[in-house]
Amino acid sequence: MKMRELIEKLDNSIKKIDSINAEEFRILFQNVLKELKNHHKIDKYIGDFPTFIEPVFLGENVRLGDDVLLGPNVYIGNNCELGDFVELSNTIIQDNVKLGNNFTLINCIITKNSHFNFNNYNVKNCILMGVTDTKDGLKKVVF
Repeated sequence: MKMRELIEKLDNSIKKIDSINAEEFRILFQNVLKELKNHHKIDKYIGDFPTFIEPVFLGENVRLGDDVLLGPNVYIGNNCELGDFVELSNTIIQDNVKLGNNFTLINCIITKNSHFNFNNYNVKNCILMGVTDTKDGLKKVVF
């Protein structure tokens, strides 16, 4: 299965979040991360001197803040903006996402059109979604 198809399948699973089978979801998530090895792409981004640990896939129009660390196994969709001091590993960020400063995400998925307009957040093993100015305003599903 191709990368885009896996991302769409993952997105469809998230839409049915209330009835999701956690084990099947974990397997799908792991399959997306494994497929990243065949789709490493970091040639276009806006930002100064981020650190990449391959494989990393950056979509179109990705803006990275200062002192960003991405990888291993990071997928960032189109039109995303990451603040300063962001660290991501084993994480999928879908299209049109904005993160504040000082985020650390491990084994996470951020859904399309999510905007987290706050700073200082550290989390593992979950799906994050919403548009919020506070940590309490985001929707989080642990998997």
